[in-house]
Amino acid sequence: MKSFSETIQTLMNEVTKDAHIESAWLTSMAHMEHLAAETILGNISNSTPPEFLEEIKAHAGDEHRHRDVILAIRPFAEPLNQAYQDLRTRFCDIIETFIMGYFGNPELVKANNRFAAYVHGAITIEQFPFQIYSAYIPSTGFAHIREAMQSVLDDETAHIQLGRKFRNSLTEQDRLSLQELQSIEKEMCLLMAERMTDLIREFQSRARGPSVSAKASVRLAWLLGERPAATIAWVQALGHSESAAAEHMQQEFTSRGLNLPAQMPEHVEDEMRHARMLHRSVLMDRRRLMMVEGYKELDHRLNRQLQRYLTRYFSALVREIKDADMLYLYGAWGLEMRVFKHYSDIIKWTDNVGVAHTITSILEDEAEHTQMVNTALNEQRLLNPELLKFVRQTEEEIFEKVAENAIALLLEFDQKANFAPPYRHAYSTTLAKNVKVPITEAEPMMELQ
Repeated sequence: MKSFSETIQTLMNEVTKDAHIESAWLTSMAHMEHLAAETILGNISNSTPPEFLEEIKAHAGDEHRHRDVILAIRPFAEPLNQAYQDLRTRFCDIIETFIMGYFGNPELVKANNRFAAYVHGAITIEQFPFQIYSAYIPSTGFAHIREAMQSVLDDETAHIQLGRKFRNSLTEQDRLSLQELQSIEKEMCLLMAERMTDLIREFQSRARGPSVSAKASVRLAWLLGERPAATIAWVQALGHSESAAAEHMQQEFTSRGLNLPAQMPEHVEDEMRHARMLHRSVLMDRRRLMMVEGYKELDHRLNRQLQRYLTRYFSALVREIKDADMLYLYGAWGLEMRVFKHYSDIIKWTDNVGVAHTITSILEDEAEHTQMVNTALNEQRLLNPELLKFVRQTEEEIFEKVAENAIALLLEFDQKANFAPPYRHAYSTTLAKNVKVPITEAEPMMELQ
């Protein structure tokens, strides 16, 4: 596994191979500086100490100036063609989900007031431009960019010091864990750098996306990655599924008057927490999208698909497995396997850094759950290879059917909704239908709707 510095350097190597891609990436860095400035100004409130007000405004002014500097030094102010314009848009989308996702992370939202949130956010999120600009400056082949970006980097160092000064003014009660925040920032930066690197490679390659013969579940994850609004609806539905699965497991015992297995209460609480995490990760975007015509219907219909998945899955298991303890363990095992597969596919293809970070955190818990189930099956001597095979095959058949239905819904709403994908590969619909059409463009092409 690559280290953080290696991952950043790999991205820089890809960015600087093509001056038009470098211009697209610099556009997103300018967008990041703009968002940072607006976030700083937006956090000014009654909790802001008056003696710090001018320094905070100067901080925002620096970020606005960085935006203008970066825009001015791009090798190409205008994109070469529509494909490169789409790449600029997509880089900016990734950056925006990183910024919004970070400022909504579970640790930072613990801040007692907006000034404390600004202080801790400023100290920690400034680490990203410092790290990435430090790697970018020696990588770019343009002398004027190196000179300009060095001045920007010098300011970022000063901003980190300013944040530390402000934090020293806070009471102990208002201080958050810098170690935890820096860990989250680093994890999110890593996901962002990896996604940007993959996106550049996909952009340059004629064979983008999964194979046309890939399973529906894989094609669904890729199609979601191409559709930001659909990603929000699907993650919301996944959150409902996490809680619904936990509730169903409990009901199987309570309806029969049986005591819950020792592991179940903690397991159920984890699934309920995962549901809250998933819903929180898309909360703001979903509120905005609910005002867009057609989105509410897609949100509802995708949620129904996952409800059907759970109903059919548990119905099949109940018919086969009569013992409640075995039903819990084997049912949980099948669901955990699906979570690992499907959530990993989402992380691979999504441009939403906040969603990717949330799902990554959930997968860490799921690893523990899987280990718990395997241990219980062995200790209770309930392990049955044939039954495991039945559960695996049954679950896969049901989920793949649901994935096919979800794909059909995405294609339907591409035609009738106002939130159709802002960018999409020319063969997106063809891939969704699993029919191969050769790509003949002489250059990378992502087609607008």
